[in-house]
Amino acid sequence: MATIYDVAKRAGVSKTLVSRVLNNQSGVGPESRARIMEAMKELQYKPNTLARSLVLQRTNLIGMILDSLTEHYFFDVIKGVEDKVKENNFRVIFCSGRNDRREKETYIDFFSNGTTDGAIIYGSDLDDADLIRRRAQLDFPFVVVENEVEDANVNNVLVDNTYGSKLAIDHLVEKGCRRIMHIAGAKRTKASLRRWQGYLISMELHGLSQYQSVIECDDYGVDEGYAAVKGFLEKNGKEALPEAIYFGADNTAVGGMIALGEAGIRIPEDIRVVGFDGDKIWGLDRELKKLTTIRQPLYEVGEKAAEILIEQIHNPEAPRKRIVLRPELIIRETT
Repeated sequence: MATIYDVAKRAGVSKTLVSRVLNNQSGVGPESRARIMEAMKELQYKPNTLARSLVLQRTNLIGMILDSLTEHYFFDVIKGVEDKVKENNFRVIFCSGRNDRREKETYIDFFSNGTTDGAIIYGSDLDDADLIRRRAQLDFPFVVVENEVEDANVNNVLVDNTYGSKLAIDHLVEKGCRRIMHIAGAKRTKASLRRWQGYLISMELHGLSQYQSVIECDDYGVDEGYAAVKGFLEKNGKEALPEAIYFGADNTAVGGMIALGEAGIRIPEDIRVVGFDGDKIWGLDRELKKLTTIRQPLYEVGEKAAEILIEQIHNPEAPRKRIVLRPELIIRETT
């Protein structure tokens, strides 16, 4: 493999000038720069990135910790991050925290130990609050996506989940619904709590507090949505069904729609359904009505998180940023 010395010899310049070109520094004339670039091309020279990072104290790498790398939900977020870091000549390493606080902490330690220049932490589990507070005391740049710890001075990118619930309830009320049920995710996540609170607030604003009804699920999965609706029907019968169900996630809504269909309940003729996320549902072996949903701007979430992180890497003393993005109502067949 060619070395920096070989490049310097071929170009007829000093090693220092070659180093300046590699690090995109000034002090190199156009003729010398052209000879160095030509020598690197002829010798097929590849810079030693480890040595370069030691000199510059910069790796041009960022890390991102997600709850899962296999869920389709995250694909748009990942794409947004990838596009923004590439635009800024960075690269990104993705890791799965597996909804485990210790696993996330291990990866943050790995990223902050000189492996990367900064990190994005995605997830809204309330158990992550202490981890975020502790990291906020260190110099390592990071951005928290979806989780908000009010007493920690950190970069935040959030989706306004409360507003998303308002969009859902406003739409159902416009359709003439009064008895609206909410099938929620577990209270252990900030996103689920905000959607739940948004439902309660919106029902109250419409004067429908007496019709509030909430079923809490352990997770936002298809199986959980199916079990919630099937369990309600078995316990209360079809007559007790509300006029609409607002599900805290699209996956949960799909499970609920399957249970309703098996019970002979038509959507939207007998009941209207709204989901949340704008997620692509994969692996279903049956046709369902296209779901009305509250779509999150997931690509923009990833893009903004990467943009804020890179800004802090370049300017560590800059004030921390808090960006709140609003979801949108997408009306389809289920309403």
